[in-house]
Amino acid sequence: MQPRPFLSRLIREPLLHFALIGALVFFLYPGNATTPATPVVGSYVIDVTPQVRDRLAAQFAATWNRQPEPDELAGLLSEHVREEVLYREALALGLDRDDPVIRQRMRLKMEFLGESAVGAMTPTDAELAAWYAANAAEYAAPATITFGQIMLTDPAEAEATLAALAAGADPATLGRGTLLPAQIDAGSAQAVDGLFGTGFFDAMSQLAPAIWAGPIESAYGPHIVRLDVITTAKEPPLETVRDAVLEDWRRDQAEALRESQFQAFLSRYTVNLPDDGPTP
Repeated sequence: MQPRPFLSRLIREPLLHFALIGALVFFLYPGNATTPATPVVGSYVIDVTPQVRDRLAAQFAATWNRQPEPDELAGLLSEHVREEVLYREALALGLDRDDPVIRQRMRLKMEFLGESAVGAMTPTDAELAAWYAANAAEYAAPATITFGQIMLTDPAEAEATLAALAAGADPATLGRGTLLPAQIDAGSAQAVDGLFGTGFFDAMSQLAPAIWAGPIESAYGPHIVRLDVITTAKEPPLETVRDAVLEDWRRDQAEALRESQFQAFLSRYTVNLPDDGPTP
């Protein structure tokens, strides 16, 4: 039996397909199947204002380095309306609920709104100086050491190597071959320990300068070393790092404001946790 013309047209009707998909979403995802909010008056009105039109045209110009033609602008407006319609219908279906990506983006937007005013904040000189004094160590130039080293095969070689150096032997002719540099100039603790192993910088810092000594152990074995120069950490004057300090001050204020606003929001809620759950 051939389907009746009306039934055949109904089967091909796109709105029927959309309705069926919507019903399927409700059945497959019962967590989203809550009663949607009752539309308010005007909720089906889409106002495409001149500001919206100008914004779309500006976005087009920023991408293509020219203004859109009339038919292109009409297409942009049509896509805007399509996006707005489908966005509203998705909200009505509750498709935004329980979506971790959407939740994260909304959280970031809320935090951004709370922090947006911080960029315009300017501390007084006294406020910035006080903040810098409390955080000056973060801007200090690190302590450094300059030293020479001779790699040994065995710690028992140390005495003979030191005697040879005292007699005027060339350090390059002593010890065993290694890929480690024979001389380190102005190395920070991070750089020296990264090359020789944790604790090597501190061990070198305890030595008297300009004297071959050792052995000192690195991650690779024993070394005869000579400390040439050591510098201590030095905090720069505020004016030389003012821009960086101001940026960090604003970041600090943004973090404080974000937490303050969250606590204000949280105070409006009652949070019920599982009896055996951790406290957030």
